[in-house]
Amino acid sequence: MEKYYVNSEGARIYSKIPRVSLYYLITESNGRVEQMSREFGNTGGWEKVKEWNVEQHIEHDSKFLRDLIEKGQKAPKKGSVVLSPYVTGLIAHESCGHPWEADRIIGREAAQAGKSFVKPSLLGKEFGSHIVSVADDPTIKGSYGYYKYDDEGIKARKRLLIKNGIINEFLHNRYTAYLMGSQSNAAARAAYGKEPIVRMANTYFMPGDYSFDEMLEGIKEGVYIKTYMEWNIDDVRYNQKYVGQEAYIIKDGEIDGIAYHPAIEFTTPFFYKNVVAMGKNLEFYAATCGKGDPMQGVPVTTGGVDIRLDNMVIK
Repeated sequence: MEKYYVNSEGARIYSKIPRVSLYYLITESNGRVEQMSREFGNTGGWEKVKEWNVEQHIEHDSKFLRDLIEKGQKAPKKGSVVLSPYVTGLIAHESCGHPWEADRIIGREAAQAGKSFVKPSLLGKEFGSHIVSVADDPTIKGSYGYYKYDDEGIKARKRLLIKNGIINEFLHNRYTAYLMGSQSNAAARAAYGKEPIVRMANTYFMPGDYSFDEMLEGIKEGVYIKTYMEWNIDDVRYNQKYVGQEAYIIKDGEIDGIAYHPAIEFTTPFFYKNVVAMGKNLEFYAATCGKGDPMQGVPVTTGGVDIRLDNMVIK
């Protein structure tokens, strides 16, 4: 992607951002059909493609789907749930990134930006567990959503959307910042030929203190959801559901078999308030975020760490 940005303030910004990406969808069938997809992406060149180890992922995913068909078990109806960064990254994007977009908050043309349950008065208020922090950072080098300046000429920086459970800042362009008495934090992005609107870049849960084995300790019954097959969230980003694809049963603190598509449902405030443990290992995943009318997709990264919630209903 190559851009030259000029404005009446005297800005002259040239950027060239090479991006590579790959997507695959695997289908396995043995009387029952199962599918799994993955998306890879980075800012960079062929060296990034080599780092993805795509062949190993395809081999793993194909084998898992066959095992799921043959050995998948019903998950317990209630217990602890451990979510991998693949899943928590999606949750960060959908239930924090989007509702924190200030154009949604002010209600600017719902058809363009969607809506948000978040109100300006929530800024600075406690929203979740004190161990939860969510960042959106365009400046992560090599990331799929990387940029140095947004499409209104504002220099990019890390945005802390939630800091230790407190709503810390929203995502702004120049217009929304003016309306809310703030300053743009370089969240204006545009696909070619379309207007800049408030968008995320690389949205993720920040690391905590737990290893994966420590996350499992003390769980009598539960599930570990590593990837998802289905998800949905309402238009104001409040009620949501996630269905596991690669998922495992947890029993007495250990992985104990494959779980067949466990599903969890919750509201956004419930999720953030009921996090009991945050993992320490940070992982990122490429994605394409769609928004606007007409629709415009932009490259982003989702991710974060393993997260544990207790006393969950599992379907």
